[in-house]
Amino acid sequence: MRSPIFYSLFTTLVLLSAYSLEHHHEDGTTCTHDHIDHPEPEFLDIEESFQITEEEKGRNLAGTTYYNIRMYAYYDTLNSAPSDYKTYFQKQLGPAVISYFQGALKVKYPVNGSLTVPSSQKTLCSIPTPAILRTGVKADYFIMFDSTEDTKSNWVAESYACFLATGSKRPLIAKSLLNRNLLKNPGNDILLHEKNIYLMLHEMTHTLGFSSSLYKYFLDANGKVRTGHILTKSTLLGNATVLNLPTLTSKIRTFFGCSTIAGAYMENTGSSATAGSHLERRMFPYEAMSSGLIYQQSFSAFTLALLEDSGWYVPNYAYADPYWFGQGQGCGFLTEACATANTKYDDFCTGSPRGCTVQGRGGGFCQNDTRSDGCRFFRPSISYDCENPDAVGFARLPELQSFGRDAGSKCFSGNLHTFTTSIQTSFCFKYKCSGSGSTTKLEVNVGTNTVICSKAGNVGVSGYKGTITCPDPLSFCSTVGKPTCPRNCMGRGSCVSGKCVCKTGFKGKDCGLAA
Repeated sequence: MRSPIFYSLFTTLVLLSAYSLEHHHEDGTTCTHDHIDHPEPEFLDIEESFQITEEEKGRNLAGTTYYNIRMYAYYDTLNSAPSDYKTYFQKQLGPAVISYFQGALKVKYPVNGSLTVPSSQKTLCSIPTPAILRTGVKADYFIMFDSTEDTKSNWVAESYACFLATGSKRPLIAKSLLNRNLLKNPGNDILLHEKNIYLMLHEMTHTLGFSSSLYKYFLDANGKVRTGHILTKSTLLGNATVLNLPTLTSKIRTFFGCSTIAGAYMENTGSSATAGSHLERRMFPYEAMSSGLIYQQSFSAFTLALLEDSGWYVPNYAYADPYWFGQGQGCGFLTEACATANTKYDDFCTGSPRGCTVQGRGGGFCQNDTRSDGCRFFRPSISYDCENPDAVGFARLPELQSFGRDAGSKCFSGNLHTFTTSIQTSFCFKYKCSGSGSTTKLEVNVGTNTVICSKAGNVGVSGYKGTITCPDPLSFCSTVGKPTCPRNCMGRGSCVSGKCVCKTGFKGKDCGLAA
C-alpha cells in the first residue's frame, strides 16, 4: 500500500532539527499530565435533573430525553496574558472548542437551574472563586482558562476537573492552565490554529472524563457505579491499564478485527497520570487522546465512545474524525513485538524513508517515538502536509503538485522525477473518484497529465522518469479519498457532500474561525 522510500541525508537532518518545534506534546514538550499528578476532585452538592424545562426544549434533540451539554467558559483568569493572546483565545480558540463539545455531547445528568457555588467555597482549582458562580450560571459544565509564560520548562497545558457532582459524580468545574511559550497565538497560520484546536480538545476531554482519576466514578446503563471495568494486563513492555467498557471495547474489536482484545489499552509509560490517562501510543498514534500532539491527528469515535461509557454523556458520532490506522489488521497488529509488526503490517514501516501517512493528508518519515514502544509509522510533518501552502518549498517537482487548505489534494508516494532515480518521496496530487464497488476508478492529476488507477501498483507519467504508486482504488476512495467535514464543522455549519457550509459568522474548511 505505502512504498518505503529514502530521502537525502541533508533534508532528513533539516526535518529532524525542526521537528521539536512542530510538536506541542512530543519529544521535548509535554502536557502537565506527564509530570504532575493532579489532586483528587472534590464534590459539589448540586441539584441534577432528567427533566427538561420549556425553555430548554428548543435545544433538545428529537427522540431523546437528553439535551446538549451547556458549557460556560470563563476567560477573566487570562487577564495577565497579552491582549492579543487573550483575544485569540477568547474570540477564536476557546469558542471553537466549546462549540464542538456542545454539539458533540448530550448530558444525562443536567444541572437543574443554575450551577452555583456556595459562598463558603473561596477557591476553585486553586483560583479565587469567580463571582459569577455565586449568583449562578445556566450551565452543566464550567471551565476556567488561565495562562502563564514558562520559558524554562517543557509543559504546554495543565487541565483537570476539580469538582464533581455529588450525585452523578459527573465533572462540573474544571481548569485549564496554558503555557503561552508553547501554546502560541497562531496569527494567520490556520494549520497552527487547527493544531491548537486539537490540543484544547485533548485537554478538555481529560476534564470531561478521560482521566485515570475519574474512571472509578463511571456509571453503567442503570446509573450505578461501574465495577470491573478497570483491568491490568501484561504487555511485552510491562503492565498496562485496560478499560473494558461496552461501547469502546466493541468499537475497538470491530475496527481492528480482533474479537479477543480485552479493551482499550492505556499508555504504559510516563508518570502515573500519563500512563493511565492516554490511549496507548503504539496502538493509536494518530488519535488525539494518545500522549503526543502531531499534525493530522483525529478526534475519533474511540474517544467519544469512552465519554459515552462514562455514563454521563450521549455523543453524536457524526462529530468523530475518520480514523484508519490499523483498521482490519487483526490482533497481531495490537500485540506483536514491534520488531515483527514493523515489517508485517501495512501501517507500520521500516527504515527511515519518507512516505504518506495513514491519514493520507501528507508525507512524513518512518520513525518511532518515545511512547510507541519501538513501533515505527509515518509521522506527519508540516513540511509535507498537502494542506500547507508553504510545503511547495519542500516538494520535488512542485509544478505538478497542489498545496493548500482548499486544494483538494491527497498524498501519493513514488519515485517520479525528470531523471532516473530509485529515491522515493511523497507527492500532493488532486484526484477524482468515480464508480462504485469493483468498478471504482481513481484519476490522479499529475500536473496536466491524468493517471488512471484501476488497481494498486506503479504507474508511469508521460514525460517523466519513474512512477507514482497507485493505491487500491476502492480502498482509497472509501477511506482517505472520501470527502469529509472535519469534526462535523465544529457544530458551526452543515456538512454538504463532504464540505462544510458554515453558519453566518464563521469560516474555514472546518468552520473553526470566527469571521
